[in-house]
Amino acid sequence: MGDIIDIITTRKSIRRYTTDPIPDEMIDKILEAGRWAPTGENSQPWRFIVVRNPETKRAIGELGRIFTGSWATADYCLGRIQQRFAEIQDPEQREKVLKIMYSGQVSEFPGKAAVIIVVLGSIREAAGPHDIPYDLSACIENMILEAHSLGIGSCWVHAPCGSTRRVVKLKELLKIPTGMGDYKALAIVAFGWPLETRKHPRPKLPLEDLVYWEEFGNKVRP
Repeated sequence: MGDIIDIITTRKSIRRYTTDPIPDEMIDKILEAGRWAPTGENSQPWRFIVVRNPETKRAIGELGRIFTGSWATADYCLGRIQQRFAEIQDPEQREKVLKIMYSGQVSEFPGKAAVIIVVLGSIREAAGPHDIPYDLSACIENMILEAHSLGIGSCWVHAPCGSTRRVVKLKELLKIPTGMGDYKALAIVAFGWPLETRKHPRPKLPLEDLVYWEEFGNKVRP
């Protein structure tokens, strides 16, 4: 059996895509990977909405833009975003990045993806409503890893589901039942062929900085 670590360590969130479609058989493989994720009591509460209609995709991207723009504007007013991107030396480039953030443009890219998969959790079928975020997160991780193995770029996007108002709009757009005991809309995932040559993912913290042995704070391996 091959070692999946190569797939994990080379995956990168992709936000810029070509206009080429993704074949149905590849979409099915991505969905199949999600279907095999672990769940509490094997409840398998997920439901998927595959969106390829251009107008619907643009509407979902707009929901993401509005949500991100609202919180990023607040962070901009507090100076937090400026601090986050202070390392950008070119003032024009820095201002461009800041505008992309506080305008919410950073989260509207799903509108240009080949496919959006909206991931829902059935509250009635889950082992418990508290299990849904864990179950669906495992499912989404499986899907983006499978996509990467196929050469397809993806990005896990919370913004269209980031607030109650956005979730209501998303459910209305996709005709998702809106009862309190029906479905939890956790996130969307954008998929498409990468527009640019893949660059190596951003660096991760060293493992030795993250792992303790037997008790918190002990870095000495037994």
